[in-house]
Amino acid sequence: MNRNKVKVEIFVPLDSCVCTYASLIKKVGEVTLKFKDLIDLQTKSTKSPEAAEYGIYGMCVVIGGKMKLSSEFDKTELEEAIRKECKT
Repeated sequence: MNRNKVKVEIFVPLDSCVCTYASLIKKVGEVTLKFKDLIDLQTKSTKSPEAAEYGIYGMCVVIGGKMKLSSEFDKTELEEAIRKECKT
């Protein structure tokens, strides 16, 4: 069975010091490691065309091109969102 991977996009200010967003990257990594074969994880700039398309101006995570989680999300919230997208 060939399934499409769920796109998980992390939006961070790439032109800033990594210390600004390191904790977000770490938190996302801890959750997404469980789903490594089911997701396509990408890090993008908050100034990217994709960020503008989504209406993003700060750090956040977008799951499946639909669900946006602010940078203060709870790990279980991200895990549940990924599981939900894997089922659809």
